[in-house]
Amino acid sequence: MKLKRYQENAIETLDDFLALLKKQKPKLAFYELAEEKYNAEWFGDVPFVCIRIPTGGGKTLVGCKAIERIMSTALQHKMDTGIVMWFVPSDSIKTQTLKKFRDLKDFHYEMLNDSFDTKFKVFSNEEALTITPEDVRNNLCIIVASLDAFRKDAKIQNKYKVYKENGSLMEHFQNLKDDSALEKDKAKTVVNSLANVIRKHNPLIVIDEGHHTQTDLSIQFLSDLRPSFIIEFTATPRDGSNVLVNTSASELKLEEMVKIPIVLANRRQWEQVVADGITKREELEKRAKKLKGEYIRPIALLQAQPKSKVKQTITVEQLKQMLLEAKIPEEQIKIKTSEADELEGIDLFSKKCEVRYILTVNALAEGWDCAFAYVLISVANLGAKVAVEQIIGRVLRMPNAKRKDDEAMNRSYVFASSEDFNDAASKVIKGLEDNGYSRGDFVSVAEESGYSDPLEAKKAIKKDLKVPMMAFGKDKLSFEDLLGEDFKLVKQNADFDFKIHYDFDGQATIDITEDDEWLTGKQLSLPYQYLEGNHSVEELVSWLDKKLRFPMLNQDDKAAFIQKAVETQIKKKRKLAELSVNRYLLADRLSAVINEILEAYTQKVFKDLLKNGEVKLGLFDSFPATIALKSPVPKVFNKNLYEKVDAINGEERGFVERIDLGALNNIDFWVRNREKVDPFYIQGWRRGKFYPDFVAMTKKGNIVALEWKGEDRISNDDTAYKVEIGKVWEELGKGKTHFFLVHKGNTEEILTKLRAL
Repeated sequence: MKLKRYQENAIETLDDFLALLKKQKPKLAFYELAEEKYNAEWFGDVPFVCIRIPTGGGKTLVGCKAIERIMSTALQHKMDTGIVMWFVPSDSIKTQTLKKFRDLKDFHYEMLNDSFDTKFKVFSNEEALTITPEDVRNNLCIIVASLDAFRKDAKIQNKYKVYKENGSLMEHFQNLKDDSALEKDKAKTVVNSLANVIRKHNPLIVIDEGHHTQTDLSIQFLSDLRPSFIIEFTATPRDGSNVLVNTSASELKLEEMVKIPIVLANRRQWEQVVADGITKREELEKRAKKLKGEYIRPIALLQAQPKSKVKQTITVEQLKQMLLEAKIPEEQIKIKTSEADELEGIDLFSKKCEVRYILTVNALAEGWDCAFAYVLISVANLGAKVAVEQIIGRVLRMPNAKRKDDEAMNRSYVFASSEDFNDAASKVIKGLEDNGYSRGDFVSVAEESGYSDPLEAKKAIKKDLKVPMMAFGKDKLSFEDLLGEDFKLVKQNADFDFKIHYDFDGQATIDITEDDEWLTGKQLSLPYQYLEGNHSVEELVSWLDKKLRFPMLNQDDKAAFIQKAVETQIKKKRKLAELSVNRYLLADRLSAVINEILEAYTQKVFKDLLKNGEVKLGLFDSFPATIALKSPVPKVFNKNLYEKVDAINGEERGFVERIDLGALNNIDFWVRNREKVDPFYIQGWRRGKFYPDFVAMTKKGNIVALEWKGEDRISNDDTAYKVEIGKVWEELGKGKTHFFLVHKGNTEEILTKLRAL
């Protein structure tokens, strides 16, 4: 399954963090990327980061991909084996997660299988009570558990038994060399417990749906399990969560993942709430039938009040009776409560399914999803513990993750009962905030027709902007164009340095290069006996082929080159077992070698095409009439192409204010050019596209691309490359395109040059 753009961005940022971890501690790596203080109070030097994704954004799927990334970098010494603790806040979410990880047709299973070649096993915490040493030695064992199962509460442990003596686990603790970190009984004997098995293997810990566990103590106790890495996925991070990725609601909306805004209708009488909700659902079904090529059967969720012995409440039974009196067929009504689950075994997405109304109290608060749910009808007391905000996330998901032509089908609807509209509104807004959204994603029925999304911006200057881009023939230049159809990786030199030597204690210490900074300071040692295992060239090549992702290369050609590289190492007297055991280091080295080969080849082709006049500038995509914003700047600019500006830092803002508000009367307008979002980029000979930070248009028709750099990044290799291809783009424009690298030290010089254009 292909990830959405914001999901890919989250993984790419995690990759950047993992790359920095090779050189420095989590504190510095986090600060370099997030520019925020790192909280080491909970887990010390063990890496702990948080990925924020609002409800409906596929946190669990990103988590599956994150496991593969972390295991292949920071935890590569585990050789894709060991234990992953996947923590969820409740048993209902645990059941859902186990199903996703075990269903061969599910995207989550497919992603795990693609990453680990079926060499992974999934356990509940109950099933893990019989986990064997062979399970852990030969597989990546993912244990899905509720956080409660690992709390050291006597009543809880009588149920879950993760800290209890367990004879089934005794084999894990035979011939222990070091038991100092393991829990012992009063006789100072190691307890044969699941918790000790986990401690022994220093697990990767994943905290899924972390927003349901808001106190520090909810996760801080996990340090007792001796984790090697902790990553949290949540819609609303707690303070101190080390937020590495902050995905906005607008990014989900841009990818058509959610039905936003939520439209609220408040009625004082609960009977009117139900009646109006029924009417809205029926209206939506009529609209849905007019959609082309898509089947949707809108479902209404009805939230009743809990039964009470001391006061009269509006129960599930009363709501069902009202639906029946409204002539709704009984087969269209199902109950989902802690006592009754009439949804068991029903495929709500099937065209044969009749369900249109689901009655609940709070059983849908977590662990349940159906994108057909459009309407939430709540007769619950909005001030009560079981309130509308607890299940509001259930109506946010967009069917088929695809925006509809009918705008009414792109929204979700809440009908609530309250004496005070403002009270109802505040509860809905709190529900949105609890799911990672904001006040701007809410609108009342009265405001619906005039709704303006605060995370959207229309053009303030009604001009079409097409920025000239690198072109090859009639199309945009691509990295694949430079590589061409005739490139053969297998014909390239596959010989490279890969050194392994042995210390006096019989351990293998691996150096990729003699002067590699990280490996010199943090060498990876592996027990010598691992070299005695069974290995084959075919298995190693297959594994490397899967790990080395170069989608622009022919699959067979890539595999042939990898085999050539492995055989070259063997001819140099390198033992196959050594290469196999050190496969992650070999994969890193091979990846670097392939990138070096590709860059050298495409750089030559790029310069040859330039010399022959085959790379030119062409006009392609316009900046759109409306853009989605991630983090709008609360300032109005005079010459910005759009009504609002998205995400700029303090230094960048100071510079564009000089362009916008200063004495540059020759500037017609300017625009923020966002990486991987906006249409303009410069394609050079490297795989990545270069998106200059800003584009300005002068009144004479000159187009200026501006790249801002902080003082610490002016002279690095990436900046030098961007300047070089930026100047190529400038020269191809024959006096109409201009490129400038801007920093604090040359701002005045650049402003002077801009005035002359």
